[in-house]
Amino acid sequence: MPTSVAIVKGTNGRDLDDVRHMMTDLFALIGPASKIIPRESRVLIKVNLTSEDKLWDKGILTSPLFTRALVEEIQKARPSEVIIAEGAAVGQDTKKAFAANSYPEIARATGARLMDLYDGKHREVKTCADGILKTVRISEEVLKADFFINAPVLKTHFASTLTGAMKNLKGTTTYDEKKRFHYLNLNQAVAELNQVLKPNLIVIDGTIAMEGDGPVAGNPVELNLVMAGTDAVAVDTIAARIMDIDPEEVAPLAWAKKMGFGVWDEKEIRILGNSIREVFRPFKRSCAPLKIDSKKIDFIDGQACNACRDGLRIALERLQASGVDLDKLPDLKISLGAKAILEDSKGCVQVPIGNCQNQYRHLPNFVPGCPPPTFLMADEIRELLGEKRKFGEKKNFFMDKG
Repeated sequence: MPTSVAIVKGTNGRDLDDVRHMMTDLFALIGPASKIIPRESRVLIKVNLTSEDKLWDKGILTSPLFTRALVEEIQKARPSEVIIAEGAAVGQDTKKAFAANSYPEIARATGARLMDLYDGKHREVKTCADGILKTVRISEEVLKADFFINAPVLKTHFASTLTGAMKNLKGTTTYDEKKRFHYLNLNQAVAELNQVLKPNLIVIDGTIAMEGDGPVAGNPVELNLVMAGTDAVAVDTIAARIMDIDPEEVAPLAWAKKMGFGVWDEKEIRILGNSIREVFRPFKRSCAPLKIDSKKIDFIDGQACNACRDGLRIALERLQASGVDLDKLPDLKISLGAKAILEDSKGCVQVPIGNCQNQYRHLPNFVPGCPPPTFLMADEIRELLGEKRKFGEKKNFFMDKG
């Protein structure tokens, strides 16, 4: 079924008035708020606050300027309530994320209410019978909203190539579900969630986007645009084209196409407002070589995918940036990819990474996941250095239940 994606280009995503103009122009394209949002409805906006630090101006989190402009536009429909909601990444505190990124100021200025989705109940929802999840626990607050808006920031991602509309829905689930997504197959799980949870509207924050080692270690891009649509697959497809990324390389989109949902055929997607050509800006991807300056680490790369390779590199680089001396490690053999073999690594500490190395899951330093979260790989290195893990015991990340 044909669908539309609206694009509006501004001049300065760091200026509230300019962002307001972008948002007003965007709703003029998709239909005024009063026409698409029922009066007296309870509107919930799911933003992307993946960190409890102030990072919105780096393109890592949904900008508070964007969110304020979006709330002000929604209020023209005279809703009964506007809720700004999030469930931050594992190990992060949602309330601290709100506070660090000026969201309480938005609430005071607009009357919107902030909501930590972890505080409420979650409902078990059936997913596709032949998938990997079978069921997924979703916030009841999201499910009972009269009008649900998905409001992610646009950026690259080491495991999913880009993160936009589809990936942002992961924040509607529980901590344990997020762990299970990574344990089973992150991108397939994201697609299965999107098959059963469909927002009424998607509004993407491309005011300050991010390229490189996403989701949190890249560089800001002054893209100065906003996008909107009602089909997550279509919106992410057009976002990929703007970033000079082939949608076929975006794993959640590839899974959606395989599963047969969403509008992925670009002939069926009508562009409103600015054209892709007018806003086109190639983004650097997370795809640097797996090279770390340490005499103690030997990598065995058995044709690993970029998600494991880049995730491991990012984890080690973050440790070094935080002052960890990797040369204090014992000699390590880190293996990743289905063809990596550890039998010839006697005398070294063996660290198999990812579910492709499941044949070594009996080893004490195996790190599970598809791909393993970067923080889980970093914790394994911390433990080998005699330091305390930051994200809890590793056994809590083995999520064998389907």
